[in-house]
Amino acid sequence: MMHHTVIASILVSVSVALAIVSSIGLGIAKEAFERLHFSSAVTSFSAGLIVVAVWLDDPDWQSRLKVILVAVILFVMNSVLSHATARAIRIREAKHLQPEPIDKIPLITRENPTGLSK
Repeated sequence: MMHHTVIASILVSVSVALAIVSSIGLGIAKEAFERLHFSSAVTSFSAGLIVVAVWLDDPDWQSRLKVILVAVILFVMNSVLSHATARAIRIREAKHLQPEPIDKIPLITRENPTGLSK
């Protein structure tokens, strides 16, 4: 049992270190789209590490199920929140959501399936 506790402690420590590094990255990042990447690392990787740590260290099946449920909710809601935040940033910066020719975003259409300009 001692090995499980040591491994769980290491996993939690790595999770905390990842959260600290991501927080520093959030502070350093210049653009809002870059900040989205740093925030998603915490909810996906750190939550996964915590799940494994609890699974190894706690024999109670209720604790295991609860931590898995929380991690899945965090993972799914992070995707939704990141998408909504990116849309809001796009609308705030460009004043519209749909791409226009002035944006120089390659559009994929039936006439141009690759999106490359001819």
